Amino acid sequence: MVKAFFQAATAFLYAWPLFASAKLNRQIDKIDDEIFTLGIDGSPYAKLRMEQLAKRRKRIVEQVSALRPADSDLDPR
Repeated sequence: MVKAFFQAATAFLYAWPLFASAKLNRQIDKIDDEIFTLGIDGSPYAKLRMEQLAKRRKRIVEQVSALRPADSDLDPR
């Protein structure tokens, strides 16, 4: 019973970064779409909003890179 729990917990911990990464990638796509839409407008408000979105996108990309382990850190099963 305890062994099964630890196996399930281990599987969850291996899968969780993939789910979190997918969620962050969807946010990046939404931000990219909004930046593209604002780029067509060209108003001062749109430019300011694009700068804010670019900063948010950069933070999310940093979070995604923190979730993904380096290739050398992967544990082959």
